[in-house]
Amino acid sequence: MIDPEFGALRWNPDLEWWEGSVKLVSAKPFTLYIFARETVDGRVSEEARRAFRTLAQFETECRRYAASELLEIQNQEWAEGKEISESEFIERLIPDSVEIHESGYMEFHFHDDDLFWGHGVGVRVQPDGKFQEAVVEG
Repeated sequence: MIDPEFGALRWNPDLEWWEGSVKLVSAKPFTLYIFARETVDGRVSEEARRAFRTLAQFETECRRYAASELLEIQNQEWAEGKEISESEFIERLIPDSVEIHESGYMEFHFHDDDLFWGHGVGVRVQPDGKFQEAVVEG
């Protein structure tokens, strides 16, 4: 389907979500997943649409938040004596995917550029726009 806001989307009936792609601030686009499990006809909720409209502002904020939460852990436990700066941490996060849930809850997922030896970085954003947590994934 072609949605006026989301662009081209493909329905995944097994996972009950729409799949697409979105380019935000970074040169590399994110894979986009929009959950529609709670609807009979697969419609995207208005809360999810509102969250989508804020994605671009959140990419930069998510990178900063991830650095504020995970840089110390990276430098102490994963750096092997090669500590990095906050700006380097932020720059090394590579877009992977964004999930938007029916409630407007969002999860940003980044490849780690070997900051955490191949484990991803996830940032969770509550529907009100407040950060919930940043985690090393996998």
